[in-house]
Amino acid sequence: MTRTTGRTLELLGLLQARREWSGAELRERLEVSARTLRRDIDDLRELGYGIEATRGRHGGYRLGAGAAVPPLTLSVDESVAIAVGLRAAATGVVTGIEEASARALAKLEQSLSAATRRQIVEVEQAMVPLSTRHDDVDVSVVTTIATAIAERRRMQVDYTRHDGEEVRRVVESHRVVHTAERWYLVAWDPEREAWRTLRVDRMQHPLILREEFPRRDIPDDALRQFTARSITTAPYRHRARFRMHAPADVVTRHFDATVAQVVDQGDGTSILTAGSDSPEEFALYIGICGIAFELLDGDEVRQAMIEIAARLVRGAGAD
Repeated sequence: MTRTTGRTLELLGLLQARREWSGAELRERLEVSARTLRRDIDDLRELGYGIEATRGRHGGYRLGAGAAVPPLTLSVDESVAIAVGLRAAATGVVTGIEEASARALAKLEQSLSAATRRQIVEVEQAMVPLSTRHDDVDVSVVTTIATAIAERRRMQVDYTRHDGEEVRRVVESHRVVHTAERWYLVAWDPEREAWRTLRVDRMQHPLILREEFPRRDIPDDALRQFTARSITTAPYRHRARFRMHAPADVVTRHFDATVAQVVDQGDGTSILTAGSDSPEEFALYIGICGIAFELLDGDEVRQAMIEIAARLVRGAGAD
């Protein structure tokens, strides 16, 4: 029978919080002798924790990789953070994960003190979502994509294009990129020999094929730029490019990566490229951002800006 105590659980919490501790650090944090520390380590090992001794000048301990780890020991702050996150997942954008999140939350809350549960309720009551769910993502699709990426095997998927046409594609899955509302798969299309960005919520019946494919790594910066272009410009009929008279960090406060591509020019200006469903929408959005700009490309947007400006002047009685 092990001698599990509050101190032993505190030791476990320390080992889970950081990859490696020296024996001296643990003794100081727990205010125990070297003999007591070794005894507590042995107790945790009897409980199934794979704790490894590390070599070095002073020696130390760490949780072994791949060890069978029983339930985690969490601080009050960690418990609150996990509980709030699980509640958010239970109503989140990924469908199919809600039930698992709810079960995990129920198990967690059963082990919490009344004071900690009250703190969780207080945090949740202070949080109000400003937007509702939009395009749900099926968790089974996400897990299939993750497996295809890990095993580097081609995947067949039924996909609904932007224009509503349903097609079947075979792709080589590379990465999943997500915004606050949508998830996208960045994949290589072997038939077209080109990179593609597919909205995960428009994917159905993913099937992992036997064919493997070689690694096609692209830098993270290029990945973000490619995805941003596919999200902000390619799907739209009306596109425009502007020189913004402000550096990129200022422009992106108004136009984030889900809205536009913003490239800093190094001279206090930036180039903004984006698309829209209508030139009028584009003209209004750029006009109210509060940043001086020049239209470089986009004749339809230019005409919309002229017409809207004239209506505003007439409406203001300034003509």
